[in-house]
Amino acid sequence: PVKERIRILALNAQRLRLWPADHPSVLIVNIPGYELSLWLDNKHVLDSKVIVGKPSRRTPLMTSKVASVVFNPYWNVPVSIMRKDILPKARYDRGYLYRNDFAVIRSWTSSEQIPIHTIDWRIVNAKAFPYRLRQKPGKKNALGRFKFNIPNDNSIYLHDTPAKSLFNKDERAFSSGCVRVEQADILAMILLNYSGVTEQRVNELKARTKTKTVGLNNQVKVHVIYQTAWVDNQGLVNFRDDVYSYDRISEMSQKEEKLTIIYHE
Repeated sequence: PVKERIRILALNAQRLRLWPADHPSVLIVNIPGYELSLWLDNKHVLDSKVIVGKPSRRTPLMTSKVASVVFNPYWNVPVSIMRKDILPKARYDRGYLYRNDFAVIRSWTSSEQIPIHTIDWRIVNAKAFPYRLRQKPGKKNALGRFKFNIPNDNSIYLHDTPAKSLFNKDERAFSSGCVRVEQADILAMILLNYSGVTEQRVNELKARTKTKTVGLNNQVKVHVIYQTAWVDNQGLVNFRDDVYSYDRISEMSQKEEKLTIIYHE
């Protein structure tokens, strides 16, 4: 309905005031748009499709910066993903961890590996599992070839992915919170070049199989935002689905506020 479209436009106009626009170099991830845009020195240099967190594991809104790029990263599996997704598979499929290059590590403060065959998977309780899981770099690694560290309290980061086919879908809320980037290799090259790392050096690191973290001298601001409506450069109004129901929550808050005013009057 027209009134609802107007309300959504007004809501997103207010949201625009929250996203800082005074940085000449900025990387913006718009969750409902499933897209990443990068500006360097006020010049638009890259757009890329992204995959964001599913509604049950939302990507948080945040402001940070890209601190470093990791080539061939290990994946230290978060406890929630280990318990909900991986351990149930390992329990019923004894070869799952082997096939997907997972290692069982004694703890978060230790690097000692526990031989997978020594674990009695018949009695494993996911909630009481005393170890952690780590996936080796390679083609099967969930983070792909590149990880982009953005310091935050939620352990969220940007990364590559081996599941490229998911970028062909229109709605791309499939992750457990982190942001998967379709053009991760190009993003890595641009950010590293911007920090003075030569293209030749980047290609050398890409050709290797070892894990390597490269800090960025010019750390680009990152804004993860939630914009379900906007006007593009051609003057056309764009609408996107309210994947996390934040527009709906706002509507309910407005109704409650009106009822409170009426009650007091």
